[in-house]
Amino acid sequence: MRVILWVLGIPVALLVLAAVLVPLFLDEQALVDIAADQLKAESGVELQVNGDIALSLFPKVALAAKNVSLDVPDSKTRIVAESLSAGVALMPLFRSSVEIDSINVDGLTLTSEAADEETAKAVAVDTTKLSKEELDQFYTRRAQARGKAQAEAAANVLAAPLALEIGEVSLRNIRVITVDSQGTPISELQLRQLAASDLNLDGRPVPLTVDIIIPSANEAPPMEIAIAGEFRTDLNAETLSLDSLNVRVTGATADPLTLGLSGEVALDTQIANLKLQLQTGELTGNGTLRFASFESPQIDADLALTELNPALLILAGPEASAEIADSPKDSGADMPLPLHALRMIDTRAKLQIDKVVLDAHELTDVSASLRIMDGVATLDPVSAQVHGGDIAFKAVFNGRYNLATLNTEGGVTGLDVAKAVSAMELGMQARGAANLEWSLTGSGSTSNTLSQSLTGPISFTTEEITLEGIAMEQMFCQGVALVNQDSLSAEFPVDTRFDALEAQIQLANGVATLDPLTAQLAAVGLQGKGTLNLESQDLRASFRAQLSAALGELDPACKINERYADLRWPVECKGNLAGDPASWCGVNTTEIVKDLAEGELKRKATDEAGKLFKKLFDRD
Repeated sequence: MRVILWVLGIPVALLVLAAVLVPLFLDEQALVDIAADQLKAESGVELQVNGDIALSLFPKVALAAKNVSLDVPDSKTRIVAESLSAGVALMPLFRSSVEIDSINVDGLTLTSEAADEETAKAVAVDTTKLSKEELDQFYTRRAQARGKAQAEAAANVLAAPLALEIGEVSLRNIRVITVDSQGTPISELQLRQLAASDLNLDGRPVPLTVDIIIPSANEAPPMEIAIAGEFRTDLNAETLSLDSLNVRVTGATADPLTLGLSGEVALDTQIANLKLQLQTGELTGNGTLRFASFESPQIDADLALTELNPALLILAGPEASAEIADSPKDSGADMPLPLHALRMIDTRAKLQIDKVVLDAHELTDVSASLRIMDGVATLDPVSAQVHGGDIAFKAVFNGRYNLATLNTEGGVTGLDVAKAVSAMELGMQARGAANLEWSLTGSGSTSNTLSQSLTGPISFTTEEITLEGIAMEQMFCQGVALVNQDSLSAEFPVDTRFDALEAQIQLANGVATLDPLTAQLAAVGLQGKGTLNLESQDLRASFRAQLSAALGELDPACKINERYADLRWPVECKGNLAGDPASWCGVNTTEIVKDLAEGELKRKATDEAGKLFKKLFDRD
């Protein structure tokens, strides 16, 4: 900031000097030489004007210079400008008063070396290429750089010539480049245009327009930021008030992002307390945001949003949003996790979101508390509505190192099964309510590896579940009728209603193991186990069914004989959740007939043995 003020102040100083030395009729070059000597003696800054110089004294004192360079040795900064011009009112100069009419700067390049190598590393490093030890050092260096920058910022504010009032300022084609000690660029910002009028410290509104370009690190389009609005400055309080500031950002997100800002900025501490409104695509939102350049969290927000969108990362700064903007748009691709973007964020937020879409599931009325720092994102708590039920959970995504971990636990109560099944576009249809509880952990460096690695228990219970298109009573009756050597004659319901259906699920390696898996129908009790491949959606399950006498009430052909009343009827299920559920399961009557045959042989053997003993005893 102090360097920029020097740039603006140089032409003004030359003008004042020119007006004082008018009686000497000095030429323009002599004026520049005197100013350069004085500037170097007082500050060590070296000024050179290698182009044409034009000086006029009436009706105002005006100076224009081309090819101007400024070296600031202590700050390792060099400034080169194609042209500088300024004008001041003539008469106030004789009253020792400076009334600046205008300052214009065009084609300026400011190249500044990072304060030290540690700061450069903290700013420019690609964190995804660092080891654990290097990442720990990165977080430490960044914290140290933040503290150092805070001290320097306070010093710059105190040293700034805040008494300056300017009628008009125009900056065009400005490039600000930060380099390391080898001269390699670390970051670049291009100020295409800045225009402000009636700069003052009396609290009068100052109209402002700014166009900024932040080049992309690859061949992607640059990020462009357009700012328009008004601000006011209070010198005594060292605050800048934003009455109304409109910001439009393009290139960082799929749709342009517009922000409406109002509030106050403390110049000494660089803390902004703002009210904001935002819109991008179908997303709209409003709330409050506190931005503190040198504190943790840097961003503290309370926002109400219509939906969740990656565009919100722009609120965390260009570094955080750039990786999301450049990431593949194919949601089905196995994308690297945005670890570097996450590590650039230091945010705390309370969020109220109308809608969040997670794959096939839509969460509504979402309330969440979020904290992100040093690559660790904590959601605790989160509550929402999902498919007619209530969901509550907490999660910690730890991206501090390149092998990220996820820990989450929570539950859903009263889930509308019909809505959930419809959303997942499964081949089956069902209705009823379900409850889930889970505690899962996982690790990975890509989206697929992380989801496939999730491990942990899930508890599943239901209420009044009905599977449509699956006639399980008919299936069991057919099996019993086959054993009875009879035929069915009754009409059976085409759906199956469960009195109870529940499972204990263990998730590991992308497979859900259901053990035990229990179900209760009016006349049948089932207990077994199975597996579900989460990627292929292939289901495998084996049950043992206990049939009750009530099954015979459905059809005389499936009356339970006392000979096999205690048998456990084997049921095998195999299919895909996208297929026809009616073909999934079948009763293994072959095994039942075998068991019955073995049982009959044992019975006959027992009867023969009994007769033999009876004869022996009768002989005695």
